[in-house]
Amino acid sequence: MAQLRKYLPFNSLFVKMLMYFLIVIILLSVYNIWTMSFYSSHVSSEIVKYNRTMMRNTVDSFEKQYTNWKNALLNLQHNEFVKNIDRQAREKGKSGIDYLQVNKINGQIRSLVSNTYYNLDNVIIRYNQGFLIEKDGSVSEDRMFGHFYTSEDYPLSFWKQEKKSSSFLEALPASRFIIKPEGRISELLPLKTYVAANNWEIIALVDVKKWYQSYKGLADSHFFLLDSSGRLLFQSATEELDLSQIPDWDGKQEWILSKGTYYFFEQGESSGFTYVNVIPHRYLHQSISKMNWIAILLFGLTLLIGIGASLFFSRTINRPLKSIIQGLNRNEAVSYNGSITEFNAISSHLKGLQKERSQIKDWIESSKPLLTNYNYMARFKKLDLESTPLDGMELAEGAFTVVVYQLRYRRLSTNQDDRTIYKLTRKIKEMINIHVQEAFPLSHTFQMESYQILSVIYANEEPDALKDCLENIKHILDHDHEDYLVTIGVSSLFQQSADFDQAYSEALSLIRLGKPLEETQIIWEMDSTLELTGLTPEQEQEFLMNLQAGNLTACRSWVSRIIEKLERDGATADQVRWFADYVLERVQKVLDQYRITTDELVEPSSTLSYCATAAQYHELLEKKLTEAADAIQLKLEKNYGINQHILGFLETHYAEDISLDILAQKFNMSPTYLSGYIKENTGSNFSEHLNAIRIRKAKELLETTDLSIQEIGTRIGYRNVTSFIRMFKKETGHPPGDYRKKHQLRDNG
Repeated sequence: MAQLRKYLPFNSLFVKMLMYFLIVIILLSVYNIWTMSFYSSHVSSEIVKYNRTMMRNTVDSFEKQYTNWKNALLNLQHNEFVKNIDRQAREKGKSGIDYLQVNKINGQIRSLVSNTYYNLDNVIIRYNQGFLIEKDGSVSEDRMFGHFYTSEDYPLSFWKQEKKSSSFLEALPASRFIIKPEGRISELLPLKTYVAANNWEIIALVDVKKWYQSYKGLADSHFFLLDSSGRLLFQSATEELDLSQIPDWDGKQEWILSKGTYYFFEQGESSGFTYVNVIPHRYLHQSISKMNWIAILLFGLTLLIGIGASLFFSRTINRPLKSIIQGLNRNEAVSYNGSITEFNAISSHLKGLQKERSQIKDWIESSKPLLTNYNYMARFKKLDLESTPLDGMELAEGAFTVVVYQLRYRRLSTNQDDRTIYKLTRKIKEMINIHVQEAFPLSHTFQMESYQILSVIYANEEPDALKDCLENIKHILDHDHEDYLVTIGVSSLFQQSADFDQAYSEALSLIRLGKPLEETQIIWEMDSTLELTGLTPEQEQEFLMNLQAGNLTACRSWVSRIIEKLERDGATADQVRWFADYVLERVQKVLDQYRITTDELVEPSSTLSYCATAAQYHELLEKKLTEAADAIQLKLEKNYGINQHILGFLETHYAEDISLDILAQKFNMSPTYLSGYIKENTGSNFSEHLNAIRIRKAKELLETTDLSIQEIGTRIGYRNVTSFIRMFKKETGHPPGDYRKKHQLRDNG
């Protein structure tokens, strides 16, 4: 017995706690094991069996439906009349189409749509020539997808995209369509055919809600339909559920129980789709309620036993702990000698802890000036110290490196305020802080502003560890490069905390060297880069002249040359962005000059904020230039013959008090544009044209009438006779009176 007590002291805290907790654990384990066995044998088996049957029925029905859709669209794809219309449109244009054949195709489409088994809302044959055939006839594609069937997910630009598919039939995610003229809203699942050799495609719009109502299983269960790549095609829930909640499926398990929720999986043989049925946890309550009273009784009994054991355990350790805690509030610790060995050891160390506490207090007092300096530095740089009290924050000694993470969000909507952006950046900062703290425990990571994060890293002995740490962070950040891009600038090694500002400035300078890449960039040192000097006057003039003339080919060639030069010279992302801003600003100015509102143009599919690479900027600029050039050409065509209208107006209104502003308002133009337009197309400006007409009329009156000089000047539009005489002499070389005398002498002679 003495030997046993030597190796296992029964008075130790470990033994006593182990004995008490074992009693509670055993009781709770018995209750849990019994409960789990009951549920797994009675409730779970019935839920799994019933829902597996319902799931198979739903999958079989949809797979048959999918096969029927595929066969019907395949027959329509190879229909003789469909091919004939394509051939006619390619040879003679839309006007050469045989509409008798169009009516026959309409009949076949209406037959498919009217068949309730197919659950089709419409079937559309879209030709590459820009028109389509659907159940109600033939219509242009912009009218169809811009008016009759509109959806935010499937605008006209989506259907015009050139996409290739490895299969004949591709299912697209379901979306809400506004269908006119009835104005109803339906959730439709588009099925799109693809045949590489054909110049047309068929789009079947499946009323997926009707289909699901026909085959759904348990009421209020959540159904998900995924394609072979895992993309969500349809979900039955009215509110959008997060797909990340669905556990990973290895393709073999028939069902998975996760967090009290059952997930049933099935994969279609014909379509390759994955079907998921989710039974929420609340539906288990119907079966579990039968055991509530038994569970309550067992829980009550277990609770009473647990309370009794806890009271006994608490009484055993309360007295020595109370004595030790009372000693912590005094200047000198109270010694304790009891039956528990660990408490005796704690008491013996209290005196040493009390001494160490006094030493720490003295050290904090001596470090206050250093903490005050760091406080001023943090406030000057507006560092986000979060919940860490600044007064208790120490600045580590040793060489340090400043790392700045500059963020650029690519998908933020215009209505998101700075507070939302700040929160997004804060989440990224927390991830960075975890990795940096793991590698460098003395480091500090702050959020400088909405788009910037900063780390101060002390790395005296591990210079290579920083590279590994940042590479791990880059690997994580690159997963979200579609949403945001990060440029990381790493300063050189500094020895004193007074150099913090210099290190920060150096890291910011490195960030500006970021290249136009669609990934996280880590910049370690300065590198020669293209000096951005702007465009030459000749280049600007060339671009503006071609843009004002609506010359799309020349504008696109000009943009391509500049971007190619920027890429060759290794331009930074800021330099490429500057050029894109310049082009879009000039385009907007020309549109304003022509009085073309941006509402008349189609917005590009990707915004400037999303662009990252030079190719993406190039694509966006070409799209914007195409829209602007088309609008300018249309404006110029509407203004054709404006010269004749302007000159005719001057011929009939020369005697009025007319000005360039009045004429510009008459023809709905800006005065600046009208003046340049007249000069460019006639060689003379507005004033020269008006004065020439007035002087010509004055000559006629001087030669054919006896009116006075003042009256003639008034009749031709000059309110001041002196101005009339001066202008007449300038144009003819003689005053009006001399001109009349010479004309009379010539007639009399």
